[in-house]
Amino acid sequence: MIIIDALCCVFFLYHAKRQQEDALRKFGTALVILLAQDNEVTYALRSAQPAFLDAAINRLRALDMEDEIGYVRILNNETVMIEEKSSRIKLNMEEISIKKSLQKQDTMTRQSRWSRGGVRIETHIFGHRGEILCDRIEARSREVFYDFFASVFERKTFSEEEFAAQIFGEDTVDIEKPPPVLGFVQMGLSHHKVAERTHKILWRSIVPMGTGIVFGGICIMFFLTTYLVSPLRHMAKVTLDIASGNLDRFIDIQSRDEIGQLSMNFNEMTKSLKASHDEKEKIMAQLRDHIRDLYDTNKELKAIQERVVRSEKLAAVGKLASGVGHELRNPLAASKNALFLLKKSISGMQIQNENLTLNNFLLIIEKEIERSIKIVNDLLGFTRTAKPSVSPMNIRALIDASLSRVTLPGKIKRVIQADDSLPLVLVDATQIEQVFVNLIQNACDAMPTGGLLRICALKEGSHLLTVTFTDTGCGIPDHVKHMIFDPLFTTKPKGLGLGLALSHSIIQRHEGHIELESREGEGTTFIVKLPIAYT
Repeated sequence: MIIIDALCCVFFLYHAKRQQEDALRKFGTALVILLAQDNEVTYALRSAQPAFLDAAINRLRALDMEDEIGYVRILNNETVMIEEKSSRIKLNMEEISIKKSLQKQDTMTRQSRWSRGGVRIETHIFGHRGEILCDRIEARSREVFYDFFASVFERKTFSEEEFAAQIFGEDTVDIEKPPPVLGFVQMGLSHHKVAERTHKILWRSIVPMGTGIVFGGICIMFFLTTYLVSPLRHMAKVTLDIASGNLDRFIDIQSRDEIGQLSMNFNEMTKSLKASHDEKEKIMAQLRDHIRDLYDTNKELKAIQERVVRSEKLAAVGKLASGVGHELRNPLAASKNALFLLKKSISGMQIQNENLTLNNFLLIIEKEIERSIKIVNDLLGFTRTAKPSVSPMNIRALIDASLSRVTLPGKIKRVIQADDSLPLVLVDATQIEQVFVNLIQNACDAMPTGGLLRICALKEGSHLLTVTFTDTGCGIPDHVKHMIFDPLFTTKPKGLGLGLALSHSIIQRHEGHIELESREGEGTTFIVKLPIAYT
């Protein structure tokens, strides 16, 4: 708006300046013609009497009501008869050139030249004799003049010869011969009044007009911003909030125009969208609840299925172990007794030192019989696990008792972290020691080349005490972790697969938990959670 206003002001200022300059040229042309056609000027030039020019100069001054005439020069064909300039003009008259060749020009040209004293002159020359020559002169003082130059012709008189020639139709007299030039009139009008009038127009017309345009533009912009742009911007912001999911936003525009109607329609659309969104969220919440219930039910069914499968396996293993144990126990006992008698007989015969090979065979037979008896005892013990007889026990005492029953290899270091200030646990000491012994033995078997066994006990919540057994052994592969507590499953070459299954069964009877954390190649951690005894 400001740029357009400035361009308009510049245009009107330029147009006003051109009008003032044209008016000054017309005024100067009229004055110089009036002076050139004055009878007294003609008579003064004809008679070469400068005194006759005073009245004409005074009449010219009287017409100059705004003091625009800067200088006047009247000259005949030979010399300057009168030369005057205004007292306020700082101009040397020698800077103004005298043009005596006006009557010789036949074409109109435009010239720009520099005169003596550094005065720049723009010349307009017209082709007919008697027309006005107008120059724009800029003096060294930077003052601008419009210089007007006109010829003064001899007035034609109607002689008796010409009258007779016209009466009788004779062409002896050449009435078309141009009159002679008596002299010239030169006058300069100062440009300062043009600047003053232009300045007045600027401050009285153009500046108020520009101010009015700017003020009107500001009012229009304020109106547009208040009643059009701001509501639209508010609607755009609310639209972005709704697009981001905030359906509680509404457009608060109270007007009776199209924007108000649009805001009402937009609010209705938002209400409908919010209702649809709430209905969808309600349905989705119900679906999520159903899915959660199905997941929990499926999880429970899976757990029940695992317990049923485990129970069936345990029952099958128990039945098998009970039958096999009873059938194998007596032959193994007889074999052990026979081996004892055989060793006694060989010792009585005093050949033990003489036949070392026989003695080694006897040791192998004895070792394998003991191993078979242990397997049978384990099978029978797995089937005869009784309900635990619980009592408050110190967890550190249980760990120490379990470690005393296992011979740790010299390459395995142990670290025990269990404070005596820990609360007592409500357990069957014999059965829990059996679990701990089995976990410690498994850790030692997982570190045949040595390692670190860390046993740590700490309180978890207000109901459970956690005991962790961590080794740095080979770890358990991921694909067999889910079978590690199944009976008859083992990763050992000579294992039976009953130790962890029996441990899991004992911990469950104590209303506790046993968990496995292992990463192949990095080690294994068994986590046993036992209930705390309350006193």
